[in-house]
Amino acid sequence: MSFKLQDRLWNYFFLARLTLREFRRGGVTAVGAALRRHLKKRFRLWPLGYSPAQDYTPNLVTVAILTKDRLDLIQPCLESIFRHSGAAYEMQILVGDTGSKDPAVLEFYRQAQASHANLQVVPLGRYHFSKNYNSLITKHAQGQYVILLNNDTLVREGWLDSLVAPLADRRLGVVGAKLLYPDGRLQHAGIEFTREGLGIHVFKGEAPNLPEVEVPALVPAVTFACVAMRHDVFDRFQLAPHFREEAQDTDFCLRLGEAGFQVLYNPRAVVVHRECSSRDWRRGEGDRRRLKRLWGGRMRALAAAPQRRYYDSQAYRDALVILRDDGIGDLLDGVSAFTQLRRKFPARRLILATYARNIDMMAGFGIFDEFIPIPDGQKQAPLPLPGEAKIIDLISMEMHFTPAWGTPLEDNQTPRHLVYARRLGVAPTFDPVPLPRYPEARRRVRALLADLGVPVEQNFVVLNLIASNPARSWWEPYYPRLIAAVIDLDFTPLVVGVHASPYFRGSRLVNLTGKTRTIPEFIEAVRLGRYVVSTDTSAYHIAALAGIPFLAIFTGGIRPQARLPFYRRWEAVEPPPDLACHPCWDEGCKDISVRWRRDPCRLAVTPEMVVEKFRKLVADYPPEEMGGTEM
Repeated sequence: MSFKLQDRLWNYFFLARLTLREFRRGGVTAVGAALRRHLKKRFRLWPLGYSPAQDYTPNLVTVAILTKDRLDLIQPCLESIFRHSGAAYEMQILVGDTGSKDPAVLEFYRQAQASHANLQVVPLGRYHFSKNYNSLITKHAQGQYVILLNNDTLVREGWLDSLVAPLADRRLGVVGAKLLYPDGRLQHAGIEFTREGLGIHVFKGEAPNLPEVEVPALVPAVTFACVAMRHDVFDRFQLAPHFREEAQDTDFCLRLGEAGFQVLYNPRAVVVHRECSSRDWRRGEGDRRRLKRLWGGRMRALAAAPQRRYYDSQAYRDALVILRDDGIGDLLDGVSAFTQLRRKFPARRLILATYARNIDMMAGFGIFDEFIPIPDGQKQAPLPLPGEAKIIDLISMEMHFTPAWGTPLEDNQTPRHLVYARRLGVAPTFDPVPLPRYPEARRRVRALLADLGVPVEQNFVVLNLIASNPARSWWEPYYPRLIAAVIDLDFTPLVVGVHASPYFRGSRLVNLTGKTRTIPEFIEAVRLGRYVVSTDTSAYHIAALAGIPFLAIFTGGIRPQARLPFYRRWEAVEPPPDLACHPCWDEGCKDISVRWRRDPCRLAVTPEMVVEKFRKLVADYPPEEMGGTEM
């Protein structure tokens, strides 16, 4: 029987077994969830926004092994796993075979699969460590946890439970084992780096019971001869395919570190490793050079400080972690509540998990002790959250997100400050918090204007009219009328934002769209304005905290009263009251063709309405009386 036919039959068997097991556990609902997990992994279904953290069989560990021929390696390896399967977790064993021809090996596979229902042999293409593992796990692994294991290893009692149990602390990205040579000497207790940018196995060749290697420790990297991780973490990072033979493990660990995860060496998981028994180490020279090119600077920086640190699983037991991915304005809207939380818990560690691009901005307020970066646009990505910390999840504060859509919640109609205060358990009182200065960003913005030949000392009106959400952008053909009115009042229009428009034109207009590289630079550009005119997006929040009078343009989804009541010195414009579908609270047009053909919300906010409100703003807050004061 061919490998491909075996693979297909095994999957039919697995589906039947899975269906029966899940039905016993939770009825029809559990069966549906399990089948979805299996089909998604097998055929990559449900790709739109589906959360990987909920995509695997709970309490199941998938042990994945690559091998080819070498019965003398794979047979004792698997037999040791069968003997020491552990008690805390169920186990699925995947053997990725990269082209075995030895009849003895094929017969062993047949007998082993007949004797062990949790073993599957998967035929793969030619050997390529990264691509083989990525394919094997993506298409076949069902477990909540994944263990990568070399075929030239022998596991010992307690190995599996010791590897997997620490992963309850989501700060940990991977857990590596203590590896021994067959003669009992220590082979691996974590990887550290030299000042030359080389990775070394510390304590290699020493006695296995040295005090230094008997304590769980956080290290820069571990070898993937035996390593455990959560399945969602593997899915987020995967093994880099440009490494063919080796160095994938070090690259993976360094990428984890950049994302805020930690790497744990756990000496309680003991495995004997016959190093390089299945390949020639000289074939990895190109991979080692590539690793040094990519990570040499980072490795040298790590070598300059202590690299081995004691792992305290209780270190974050008093921490508070706030999850808030959103944009600039949504975070600025929460600063007053965040500040009150800091005052309420002065001694507790406060951590903010947010999009990486927001971290520099929020660090300026000095509220949070640490930050966890959320990958841009991936709010469901697995994050290094301390297992002992209290988690306050504000990601879906206004919308309930499904794989393909979002449904507005009632909180979307409430001023965000009040929602933040309620969710964080602080008083609803709004305390104005000044916007920090970002000196380096300010210097870069001024240098940018100097390169354009624009004097910085003039009366700018900052315009931010195109939002990242197209429905919140003002109608572009209306822009010239507003720009002309700004110039008629003897101001200089300064356009900021990411997206340009052919309607950004005028004799004195300064266009910085796409030129501010970071959020602090964008903030310092907005700060140049005597006034700010902005759609329902971040610029008016910046203006509010900086004490700059602003005009907010709402194009239909939200009412100004739901966003602006705690701010001062503002005007707002919105569609007229006879527009029956306003506000829709971000639900959008029921009939999408209405928006495509007429876009009633944005068209209803006419240039005359905006210019009139801007003139009123200037009259109420004359530039000579403002003096650039901050809130």
